[in-house]
Amino acid sequence: MIFRRQESFRYTFNKPIDCTFKIIKIDDSEVNTEFGSGQIIDISPNGLKMISSLNVSPTLKKVEIEVHFPIDEQAFITPGIILWQKKEWSLNVYSYGIKLLCSEEITASIVTGLKKHAEKNVQSKKAKP
Repeated sequence: MIFRRQESFRYTFNKPIDCTFKIIKIDDSEVNTEFGSGQIIDISPNGLKMISSLNVSPTLKKVEIEVHFPIDEQAFITPGIILWQKKEWSLNVYSYGIKLLCSEEITASIVTGLKKHAEKNVQSKKAKP
C-alpha cells in the first residue's frame, strides 16, 4: 500500500458519503463503463479512500476512474487513478486508494466544502445534549 502522510490533512467522514464512479481509461486505452456505487471513507486535497462491492482489480493495469460525489451540497466530478486495492473480508467489500487528478480550483473547492461540512458536524454535536 502507498501512504501519502505528507499531505496537509485527511478528513474522515463520521458517516461515509455515497459516490458513483466509472472506469474511463485502462492504461492508455479510453473506455466508458457503466457507473458503479461506492462510499468515500476519507478524503484529502489529493486523494480519497473509497469502498465498493465491485472488484476493479488494478494490479496489472493503470486504471483511471471518474468519481462523482457531494460535499456540503456541492457536486464534484473528478478523475482519479486507483493506486491500491484491498479486500475487506469483514465487510465483503474492496477498499481503494484513489489519487485525484483535479485542478487547483477543484481542489480548493473540495477543501472549502470539507471545512463547511466539518463545521456543520461540530455544530450538530454541540446542539445534542
